Amino acid sequence: MDHNMTEGREGQAIFRFALPLIGASVLQTTYSFADSVIVGNFVGEVAFGAIGLLASLIMLVNMFCTSLGSAVSIVVSQFYGAGKKEDVRECALTAQCFTIIVSLIIIAVCLLLSYPVVVMFLAPPENMQHYSMQYFMIYSVGLFFFFSYNVVYGILRAHGDSKGAMFFLLIAAVINIFLDLLFVIVFHMEVVGAALATVISQAGSAVAAYVYMVRHYRHLNLFARGNRMLSAEKVKTILKLWLPILSQTSVLSIGFIVLQRLVNTFGAASIEGYAAMQKVESFIHIIPSSLNTAMANFTGQNIGANKPERVKRGYRVTAVSVMLISAAIAAVMIAFDEPLLSVFHISPEGLKRGCEHLDLLVIFMLPQSVYTVTAGLLQGAGDAKITAVASFINLFIRVSSAYIMSLTFIGYRSLWYSLPLAWCTNCVINYCRYRSGKWEHKALVKAGSQ
Repeated sequence: MDHNMTEGREGQAIFRFALPLIGASVLQTTYSFADSVIVGNFVGEVAFGAIGLLASLIMLVNMFCTSLGSAVSIVVSQFYGAGKKEDVRECALTAQCFTIIVSLIIIAVCLLLSYPVVVMFLAPPENMQHYSMQYFMIYSVGLFFFFSYNVVYGILRAHGDSKGAMFFLLIAAVINIFLDLLFVIVFHMEVVGAALATVISQAGSAVAAYVYMVRHYRHLNLFARGNRMLSAEKVKTILKLWLPILSQTSVLSIGFIVLQRLVNTFGAASIEGYAAMQKVESFIHIIPSSLNTAMANFTGQNIGANKPERVKRGYRVTAVSVMLISAAIAAVMIAFDEPLLSVFHISPEGLKRGCEHLDLLVIFMLPQSVYTVTAGLLQGAGDAKITAVASFINLFIRVSSAYIMSLTFIGYRSLWYSLPLAWCTNCVINYCRYRSGKWEHKALVKAGSQ
């Protein structure tokens, strides 16, 4: 099932790897989308808003999971590209043990801080607070499965195996939608039912991913005799990449949490419109995000094999492709913005605000997409610090300008008027780093046989 991306046509290798990721992301986003549609139509707009205003907070806790999976994937892929098979095994097994420890710590922190963050900081309207607390606490317990899935899938991606994700997430999507209908519509469990459906579906995808991995890569079975290991050296290597990636992604998520607080000050219409817009926005980023992951793994293998010129050729093909795709997506979204957002059964004013936000967002999607692909290259090369710095700058521009403009006649529109400068700056910083060529010398692993 291995897919060696150090040989053959670069664009073909990247897109062959990315296509299953795109399919998997569509499934994952679809069941999240369906979850919100069911809540909005069968529980009500208050419950929909209560879950929607948690999106930025959930994004933050999810970033701990996905960034760890990305770091593990890149480190293992560099060992794989360098031909160091025993290091691949040791790193994969260490990552699994490390994940169990980290996930339990994060769950405990989320539960302890749930009330201060959800109720006191986000300050949702009083009629939404109970729903928000219920959903977040149940979701937090399920993070163990989300951590497990992301790390196992990261190990598989490092081997060039991205196809399994469609199967894993198909299972999750079917479970989630079925349980949503059962718990919310039949058993009238409202927000609790939606949260339980999400957690159970994540458990299903985690189990499916692990079974798939041990079936095709038996030497990576953590529960086999002699396989339980926690190498301090490999943990250090993973942390060297995880912490910058986590800094980058978590900073953005914290920025969204701060922006969500600003959204909440503009009332229920802004909360509903912003929540609906974010659900549609999640589809917009599927292809750029999948190409980010593909570019990171492609770069990891080729940097491990000491082939930086191949990385450059692959980047050029991917960057041009993502710009063309982004332009097409923008045209579709602007044409169908109102029908897409109206499926959540939100108020007319919420629909108006959501459409305005969505339209401006997709117009500036092109620089954001180029940034996403460039960040994948830099992270795959082990040069993740500059992407973290760019994220700090992006956060400062986005949040400060939004809050300043909110005090003027611009009002609630400050939420989307703060986008263009922040995204364009982020793109320029990362692209300049790519052009400098310094990423070529940041490999965590040197080529060589073992």
